[in-house]
Amino acid sequence: MKALIQKDFYVIWKQMRIFVVIILLLSIMNSAFNIVFLVVWCSMLPYTAMAYDERSHWNQLAAMMPYSKRDIVLSKYVLGWLCMAAATLISAVLQVAAFKFTHEAPTLSALAMSFLGGLIALDLTLPTVFRFGVERGRWGFMIIVFGVAILGGAVAGIADELPSVPMPALALLPLAAVAATAVSIPLSMKLYRVN
Repeated sequence: MKALIQKDFYVIWKQMRIFVVIILLLSIMNSAFNIVFLVVWCSMLPYTAMAYDERSHWNQLAAMMPYSKRDIVLSKYVLGWLCMAAATLISAVLQVAAFKFTHEAPTLSALAMSFLGGLIALDLTLPTVFRFGVERGRWGFMIIVFGVAILGGAVAGIADELPSVPMPALALLPLAAVAATAVSIPLSMKLYRVN
C-alpha cells in the first residue's frame, strides 16, 4: 500500500505544489472559512489521483498486479488523511507563529473541527466515486463536500464566538468521524470496481 500512496503523491505533485502555496496564504488570514476550505479541499485530493488513474487506465493495470482491492481502496483513504493532516499541521503552526505578530488568537478549535468534517466528507463521498468513477460520481461528492464545508464553516464560526462549547457536543464530531470511517471503508471495498 505504501507504493500506491507514493504513486498518488507523484501523480498529483504539480497540483500539490500550488496547494502548499494556497495553504500558506490562507493560513496567514486567520478565518474559520479559510480553515474549513483548506481542509475540505485536501479531502478532495484523492479524487484528483483517482481521475488520473481512470484516464490512464491504472485500475486495469492494478488488477493484474499483486494489489488487493483492500490495498487500492485504503490507499485513497490514507492519501486523503495524510493531505488533511498536513494541511491542518501547517495551518496550526502558521497561526501560532502569526499570533506573536498579530496577537490574533489561532482558530485551533475550528481547525480540529474542520479536520473531522473533512474526514466525514471523505467517508461520505469515496464510496460513490469508487462505484461510479470520478466523472459520474463527481456530482454526488460535490454536493456532499459543499454541504459539509458550509455546515463546518457555520459550526466553526459558532465555536469561535462561544468560548466554551459543551464537551458532549464536541465529542459527537470525533465519534461521527470514527463511525463514518468504520462504515465507509468496507462499503468502498464492496462497491469498488475496475472502470
